[in-house]
Amino acid sequence: GIKMSTIAVIPARGGSKGVKNKNIINLMGKPLIHYILETCENTKEIDKVVVSTDSNAIKSTVLEKYPKTIIIDRPEELSGDDATSEVVLLHAIECLSASIKNTDRIVFLQATSPLTTSNDLSKLIGLLDKYDSATFYVDDCSNFFDIDEMRTARVPRQKKTPRKKEAGNAWVFYKEEFLKRKTRLHGNVGLLKILHPCDLEIDDYVDLMIVESVIKSSYNYD
Repeated sequence: GIKMSTIAVIPARGGSKGVKNKNIINLMGKPLIHYILETCENTKEIDKVVVSTDSNAIKSTVLEKYPKTIIIDRPEELSGDDATSEVVLLHAIECLSASIKNTDRIVFLQATSPLTTSNDLSKLIGLLDKYDSATFYVDDCSNFFDIDEMRTARVPRQKKTPRKKEAGNAWVFYKEEFLKRKTRLHGNVGLLKILHPCDLEIDDYVDLMIVESVIKSSYNYD
């Protein structure tokens, strides 16, 4: 059969609410977005890496170290706080339509999850052999007031049945189905468990400090 390509798409706009210029903020001497680009480079299944951005600073930060990256200039109307990732993905796929076949696999990644490992990413892409789309989850043993009855004696954590909480690291799917459904998860959804702290997302300065500590400690989270 024809070889399927796997294309990584990373949305990275310039504006950001919590942390200024978040996508290229310095994390342990490297711009944040370089972590996910390095992970992509080390994931053998990924053939092409695409960054969708409205920012020249992000564009040059990406290209100085990862010159093979395809940059998509994102129009202003898709760069505001209200633009969904799905719309940004559709725009990116449209821009690349000539070079992406319908059968190709897309890996949608967040630059704000720098602890995503290439090992986990390979396994996630592998789930597309069995599923229509797939993502990561972490076990969550929390109590939720709107779901759980709180007026009860509490059981030890080990005895609880954890819920599967979606991790914001990455989603995988086929181009053709995504264009039809327009949602990142659809059809038969595969779930792959990852472990904390790999799921940490940088939304504010506290998150940045926590991720910095994890990287500093060279804690082996892979």
